[in-house]
Amino acid sequence: MKSRLGYFFLIAVLMLVPSASGYIGSQLSRGPVESFTLTDQNGDEYSLLNDSDGVVVVSFIFTRCPDVCPVLTQQLTSVEMQLSERELEDVSFISITVDPKHDTPEALNEYAERHGAAWPHLTGTSEKLSDVWATFGVVVQESVIEAHVMDYQPGESSLTVVDTNNNSTHHMFSNSGWTATAYAAEEAGWTLNTSTSQYGRMLHGINGYDSPEDWSWYWELNVWNSTSDSWEASAVGMDDLDVLESPHLAWMPSNMNRSQLPSVPNDTVSSTSVLWPNGTNTTTGISDYTAYHLTSGALDAAQREVVIDDSTYGHYLSSIDNVSAPEDYSWWWNLYNWNESSEVWETSNVGMDDLSEPLHIAWAPSYVNETDIPSPTASDESDEVCNGHGWHMGSGSNKHCMCDTNYTWAEDDMLSCVPEVVEDYTVGHSTVTYIMNSNLEPVVAWTGDNWRAEDFASDIQELLEKEELGGYETEVTPSLSLVLTTLGLCAAAVAITRRSASD
Repeated sequence: MKSRLGYFFLIAVLMLVPSASGYIGSQLSRGPVESFTLTDQNGDEYSLLNDSDGVVVVSFIFTRCPDVCPVLTQQLTSVEMQLSERELEDVSFISITVDPKHDTPEALNEYAERHGAAWPHLTGTSEKLSDVWATFGVVVQESVIEAHVMDYQPGESSLTVVDTNNNSTHHMFSNSGWTATAYAAEEAGWTLNTSTSQYGRMLHGINGYDSPEDWSWYWELNVWNSTSDSWEASAVGMDDLDVLESPHLAWMPSNMNRSQLPSVPNDTVSSTSVLWPNGTNTTTGISDYTAYHLTSGALDAAQREVVIDDSTYGHYLSSIDNVSAPEDYSWWWNLYNWNESSEVWETSNVGMDDLSEPLHIAWAPSYVNETDIPSPTASDESDEVCNGHGWHMGSGSNKHCMCDTNYTWAEDDMLSCVPEVVEDYTVGHSTVTYIMNSNLEPVVAWTGDNWRAEDFASDIQELLEKEELGGYETEVTPSLSLVLTTLGLCAAAVAITRRSASD
């Protein structure tokens, strides 16, 4: 009798435990990873054991990454927002660099702040990180990272515009002396006094310092000569100056000494300096080109009217060719980013200020289907290019293949694409993000950045429920049918007990 009662009691208890559904990401069956100690973006030591009592999300990034990493980080911030405060009490996020030579705590701190990602961003010596990478099965190849960073050549970036009549146009990125000066003025809060004639734009004043009418001096444009490491007067006007070729420029009164101009900053891709009439100077620079620069530069060079407004949330596109989105928001100008791996357009997950070093972007009314936006890549390359499984990017010694999905570079040959047969994750053009349980066992893996935050969050919640964390240990509520079934089983147990007693 006791064994029968125990049997029915066990069934009743088991039925009160909710059944587990499958994960959306790739489910893993691996042992726990070993703990490690690295340095976070604040210069403090971080040990994985700190977060070993809950679910841990581990991503791999590097701050010089022009595409996957910023989008991945923004995706994870969206995942954070999908989780409740109670769930977040038992969930930790960490990002580990794969580029320790460049990713100092200071660089990681700037990256984390720029993307609003407050969780630990970790770095360390190459020796320490090599062990961590190996633990997670992440293959880090410095040559891949360097080539990926070198992928971005601003002059090869392009902008596609689809108008309200479904007509598309394609423009290459251009950054003139005028656009560079305008960027600097907006950043520094300067006012510019300019005029336009048949000879192009002329700069008459900066921040109220206007050149005199008697032309005793004028604002002179200078460019930095990287060969001689010195400033020299520009041979062309600001409209004709190609800042992609001469990235550092300076304005000064023509009657002042050029030696008073400041040195070029080392941490910028482009800079604009001003030597003021009182002898002081100011420099403002661009650390990397964004979709904002690409949009304004390409459309200015194409002489198309564009209005880009600035707000507390960053720049946003108001109109192209005097066509603005309606006030009822029935449609808006939408930003698309070209996915080099899958060769498709995707709605950008970030705004134009946060889309760093884009290769190809597009603007189109929000009702336009991504598949209707023309491809920005050349389609006339022969089958001999990249073995017919990719297309060329870059030029000269930096030229390499952008391989199709499931293809990668042949060993020591970046101009060919061969089938990808390894199972490890090569960090460079792609990466992997893990969800680990409280035993530090990787349970789910998500590759790349082309996934939905809702799906990723769902996997975290699934694991929290299995681990009875995040409030799920008190949230098991049986359904009515489950209660009735359980009561029926208990009644059956009582009936059996009575019959056994009568026997």
